[in-house]
Amino acid sequence: MGIKKVFIIILLFFIIPYLYAQEIGLADFITTNNFIYQWSPFLDTGELKYGSDSFRFKVGEGYIVYNYKEKIDGFISRKNGSLKLDKKTADMILQKTGFSSGNPSSSEITSKNSVNDKNLRPSGYRVAAILIDPGHGGKDPGAIGRHDVNGKSFVINEKDIVLDIALELNKKLVSTYKDKKIILSRNNDSYITHEDRVEKGNSFKLDKNEAIIMVSIHANASLNKNAKGFEVWYLPPDYRRQLIDVTTVDKKTKDILPILNSMLEEEFTIESMLLAQNILDGLGASLGEKELIRGLKEEIWFVVRNAKMPSVLIEVGFVSNKEEAQKLANKAYLKKITEGIYNGIKSFIDNFETITFAGER
Repeated sequence: MGIKKVFIIILLFFIIPYLYAQEIGLADFITTNNFIYQWSPFLDTGELKYGSDSFRFKVGEGYIVYNYKEKIDGFISRKNGSLKLDKKTADMILQKTGFSSGNPSSSEITSKNSVNDKNLRPSGYRVAAILIDPGHGGKDPGAIGRHDVNGKSFVINEKDIVLDIALELNKKLVSTYKDKKIILSRNNDSYITHEDRVEKGNSFKLDKNEAIIMVSIHANASLNKNAKGFEVWYLPPDYRRQLIDVTTVDKKTKDILPILNSMLEEEFTIESMLLAQNILDGLGASLGEKELIRGLKEEIWFVVRNAKMPSVLIEVGFVSNKEEAQKLANKAYLKKITEGIYNGIKSFIDNFETITFAGER
């Protein structure tokens, strides 16, 4: 082996440990410098906040979004179950926050006491409003079930079923959540356009760290008269939409608008999937019949595709199925459906408001 190769090996032997020593445990960095921290285990996305300064990151990406306006170099990685940042990134964050000389510098922070990600606590984020949307109404009856029951004509309209469920769901949510606004897209047999339904949610004014969710309720129909059961739909992950109003941002922010919009799309997708799964589980537990669970579906439903919020569409059953149509005409059965949807929403909110991060809307 040549002298040159030996020299390189010896050099690497000393340099590599030094480089690793420059990595700082993110939990230690947060604790030592009194940052507020928010974390989404579903998106691998986090945010550090100090005063009015915000540092938004995605694990493994080579940039950090500063104050939702500026893309700056920075890298946060995961090693052995813990999040870490290098010294350069730590110094950059401290410099941006304008830390005084009295604050601990990043060089004083070591990774020897680095803790696992689960020990990093998120700050408060809440669901401020819930939009309940009973489909159809007025001149639009939705799906119609027509059957012969004991020699008599039996007719059931989707618009009536979903309104009954929505009104009962509204009562339960209002009773439980005194601090949240519960919005009904309609509370009677009236016709409302798809655009107006969604606009009720999109136009709701949210403060920082607040969110609104949308639950659209429908009943199904099929040419297959044996089709029955419930399913919950959400928008496909690859569905693209403009969530941030271009007219509300300055020129500097416009440069990173695609990044911000993509982050928000990811958040809404994950949150919609979680909301859908919770509602599906709630309905399954309430109705107690496994054969009725048709699962989660994804599609570009018009009624929710322009929603700038986590949103799902529930199909509670098939009016085209004679047996199920009769159940859907039964108030006691509708109460079971309502209970399932309510429990699903509550479960989602309980989880969302304790561990889930979703950036400032």
